[in-house]
Formats: sequence, structure tokens, C-alpha cells
Amino acid sequence: MKCIVAILLVFLALSIAGCIQQQAPSPTPVPTTTAFPTAEPTVSAPTATIIPPSPTPEASPAVNMPRGRADADFEVPVYDESKAQYGTTLFPDNHVAGKPRIVEVNMLGEILWEYALPPEFAPYTNPGFDVEPLSNGNVLFVLARKGVYEINRNGAVEWKYENPKVSHDADRLPNGNTLIDFGNNDAKSDVQAREIDANGNTVWSWQASSAFDKPPYAAVSTEGWTHANAVLRMDNGDTLVSLRNFNLTAEIAPDGTLVRTITNAEFDHQHDPVLLENGNILLANHGAHQGALELTLEGEIVWRFDVLDREAGPLRDANKLPNGNVLIIGSDRIIEVTPGKEIVWMLRLKTELDKQSAPALGFYKAERLAAE
Repeated sequence: MKCIVAILLVFLALSIAGCIQQQAPSPTPVPTTTAFPTAEPTVSAPTATIIPPSPTPEASPAVNMPRGRADADFEVPVYDESKAQYGTTLFPDNHVAGKPRIVEVNMLGEILWEYALPPEFAPYTNPGFDVEPLSNGNVLFVLARKGVYEINRNGAVEWKYENPKVSHDADRLPNGNTLIDFGNNDAKSDVQAREIDANGNTVWSWQASSAFDKPPYAAVSTEGWTHANAVLRMDNGDTLVSLRNFNLTAEIAPDGTLVRTITNAEFDHQHDPVLLENGNILLANHGAHQGALELTLEGEIVWRFDVLDREAGPLRDANKLPNGNVLIIGSDRIIEVTPGKEIVWMLRLKTELDKQSAPALGFYKAERLAAE
């Protein structure tokens, strides 16, 4: 009898357990997917940590911004995406002794393209060298005391003009010729500006002595007579030539006659005047009044941005951007300021420049390229 009772109790326990198991919820089945073969992951350039923009940290990088690789010596402490002119920035970088290069960076300071100058070019990059993007995608650059070179984006030289008197600036003209400044320790007998055709022939030139071999200019001599540092062809066919040692910019007619001089009492070794759509000029100024100046052709200052931080080094370039902002270039930083003088973007060197070199090496000029 006891055995029968035990068997009945076991049977009852198993029945109860089975009921409990049937009442427990079944786990949700895992969805099934059709597996497709995956390609090997694409190896991309290293990306940098996104630097929080200032003054709006909540802003995100621009949509479709091309990404590059971080440079340990660059930082972007200021980037207001809502106010800065979006694009890439092309400039020569000479902050590492003996290793000059041309780089293109995005708005975060990441390098998108880099051209390391060959060792034989290195001696010709002090204090810096002009770089200009061309409409065909190539890059034109100037090496003081060496020449002017056009390279493609693979670094191959496609055109060159060599002359030991070449100094600061060169512009490719709409007719395919190249306008070049000759201010390297120039003498009164030298030509300060030339237009060169594709074969290297001089088709136009100008000598400063034709207009300035008289007091108070005749006796000037600091790193040359005029130390001409920029040339620009105007829409009317005249040519602007910046004569640094004379603290003025000269407008020259096609026949070589002096049309006018553009100057101001605050000029101190001015650099790289550019003609604006409103007819004014914008330039970088040195000395006690270091900064960017916009002037009328009569020399009246209508806008200015003073760079009071002397650590920025000598300024050599100022460019008006499509949104009305101004890009200003010093030795250790490139800044973008609004017409209201607010800094909305800054690329800065983290490393300290060798102040024993006068002027300090580093940045020189820069161009903001439109985003593709």
C-alpha cells in the first residue's frame, strides 16, 4: 500500500511541474536574417578628436565635412560653425626647421592634402612662401631667391620660372601669364614687377626707379631698396605693387606711368594688398599698428582689426571671404574675423616658434577654398 501511495505522490508532483512549465512565458524568438558576405573594412586616414567649437559647444561639424588626419602641432581652439566661412584652408607651413610643406586642412585643422617640399627647396622658404590655388586644381607657389613653381596634386612640377630675384608673390592671370614680384634685395637698377608668359618670356615689366628715384625714397635701403612684396593686376589693367620700404602701394598703368600712391600714416611694412569688390583694398600691416586694414584708394581707413597679441608674429596676409569675414595670417595662427571683429575661427600652432629667427618662421599666407 505504501508503495502505491508513493508512486501516486510522484506522479502528482510531475503533473504539477508540467503545468507550471506550460504556463511559463516562452522567450521571444530571435529574428532570423539572410546573411550577406561583407567586404573587408576600408582603411581610412586617422581621424582626430573633434574639438568642441567655440563659442557654441553644442554645434556639430558641418555635414559632409571631409575628414583628414590630425597634426600634433595644430589646434583649432575657436570654431563657430554658424558664422565661419565653411571650406578648406590652403597654406605654407614652415614651423619645423628644414621641413617646409604646403598643407590643406578642414575646419577642424585636420590635414586633407600635404606636399613636402624637396630638400633642395628648403633653403628658399625663409621667412615663408606664397601659395595660390589655380582653377585647374594645381597649386602655384613662390620660393624667394629661387623661382615660381606650379605643381599638380600629385606633387609633379608642371611649370616653373626660375630667377634669383623672385621674392614674395606671384599671381596667375586670366590670359595664362604669371605676374611676379621681384623684391629680393632689389637695387634701383632692378625691375620690381614682371608679367611672364608660359614660355618664361617677359611681356611687361616695371621699374620703381622710374617714379621713386627721388627724396625721400632714393636713400632708403632695408633688405633692398623697395623690398617690393606683392603684385596684383587690377580689373582696369593697372597693376598694384606693394613697396614695403616706402610704406605705400603704387598703382601702375600698362605703359609704366605712376597713377597714384596708396598710403596712410599707420602703414608700417604693409603686405599683400588685395582689391575688394567695393573698390577698396585690404592689406596686412606690421609695426605698432599691426593688424588688417581696409582702405579706400585715397588712403582712408574704413575698417580695421588690430592684432594686439605680439606672439602672433608678423602679419603678412589678409583676405576677404565670400561671407564678408576676413582671414588674417600671422606666424603662429590663422584667424577668421567678422566685420564686427568677432573671431569665429582660429587655427593655431601648439609649438612655440624659434624667436631667434627674425622674422619667426611658421605660417605666411593662406587661402580659404570653397567646399566641394
